[in-house]
Amino acid sequence: MTFLIVLALYVGILFVIGYASRRSMGVPSLALAAGAILAKLWTDSLTPLVASTGVIIVRPPLSSLVAVALTLIPALIVMIRANKVAAHHHSIFGSIIFAVLAAMLTYGAFANAVVLDESSKQYVMQLLAYDKIIITAAITLAIGDVLFYKKPYQHDKHRK
Repeated sequence: MTFLIVLALYVGILFVIGYASRRSMGVPSLALAAGAILAKLWTDSLTPLVASTGVIIVRPPLSSLVAVALTLIPALIVMIRANKVAAHHHSIFGSIIFAVLAAMLTYGAFANAVVLDESSKQYVMQLLAYDKIIITAAITLAIGDVLFYKKPYQHDKHRK
């Protein structure tokens, strides 16, 4: 169960980051998908470069940290410039989608970093059976958020 607790904490931290930003999470969620592609393309090339700078990490593997960083950094950069949300429920819903998508896209690197115990294995295998569906649904919801997002109405206090 330790693996599931660490995974839940990881998803919780991602949710809090998204929720605390009070931003529309559609574009940052799509940036996660772009980051996952970057991680797939560049992790093997950048890991020796990072190691040559003097960073030596044994557990978790440095390649896992580089992959997670390459996936999350584009989303965090885009999150800074995303539109603010006015509705509390919009922020919660978007943050859930962001956290789930980030966890699913970085699961491979995360699994290399945290040891999977036997009691968690059956739950993880059930979750991984639906990973393509979960990722597809999250990206579709993120696209929907981008398409249907309405900026909050700005009250003009100085209007005559």
